[in-house]
Amino acid sequence: MLKHLLRPAIALADLLSGGVLVAAQASETPRVAVYQIVEIDLVSEAVDGFRTALASAVPSASISLSDAQGQANLFPTIARQIVRDAPDLIAVIGTPIVIATVEAAKRAGSDVPVVFIAMGDPVGAGLAASKEAPGGQATGTTDWIEPAESLEIVLSAVPEATRIGTLWDPSNQNGKVFHDALAEAVGARDLEFVDVSIATAGEVFLAARSLSGRVDAIVLGPDAAVIQGLPAIGGIALEERIRLVETAGAPQTAGVFMGLGVDYRELGARAGEIAAKILSGTNPGDIPIVGMDRFAISVNEETAAAIELAPPAGLASQTAGSAE
Repeated sequence: MLKHLLRPAIALADLLSGGVLVAAQASETPRVAVYQIVEIDLVSEAVDGFRTALASAVPSASISLSDAQGQANLFPTIARQIVRDAPDLIAVIGTPIVIATVEAAKRAGSDVPVVFIAMGDPVGAGLAASKEAPGGQATGTTDWIEPAESLEIVLSAVPEATRIGTLWDPSNQNGKVFHDALAEAVGARDLEFVDVSIATAGEVFLAARSLSGRVDAIVLGPDAAVIQGLPAIGGIALEERIRLVETAGAPQTAGVFMGLGVDYRELGARAGEIAAKILSGTNPGDIPIVGMDRFAISVNEETAAAIELAPPAGLASQTAGSAE
């Protein structure tokens, strides 16, 4: 059973700026290519939200789906093929393939609009000048949650924790930015930071095992390879009684103590609205990047009971404090 709470998070610019989204009456069927990094629950939810919102706003749109299946060697190849197919718009979920797609478009001299779905740090990745005015050919939605905010919640539940661990993929921009910010937040509290890097999802089990006896809590960022290996990490966390907190996976996974996250279906829907606005003629560089103004705290009560740790009673009433 999951216990859901809400807490304010980053407030970003309103997509519609008070206006009403109206799809243009196109004489041709707009072709939209959706490119996802891997088929996992949160990605599927985001893509479903995108497709539903776009179909509602632009019923004539034709939507195709490509899946890289988490294989990094395929990321640029698939991106180049999608760009060569010359769709009217490309929607992408998964930071490495967002970057690969934009790079493929630039190399091909294509100005095809790219809408990213739930990207952690588009500005840091060099895809946007700012969240308010991205510029260029890419815009979309972000699932960013400040690592310092995540750490605050972890320590409110496990105040005795002095050793904070994480797993991350250095090649994933989201994972790298989250890792660096988490390291800074942990250091600011004079705690020990233990990090283990991976190159593929297949390395997750051994990487998680290497944290045994070295950490009191594990905090995971929005990293596709790590999320794929979440069941393995959860199994080790249960076995070693380590408090496991994830920010972009599946909080109901056995071994996860708490999940801090956003509504990926809603982020997908907002990206679908952005896509419809672009198809109606708006320049993608003029459309602000948007996110959720609240995130959920999900306590996995079965895991909490198994490791004999209950969150503080006051956690449920925490609704103040912004991650701005």
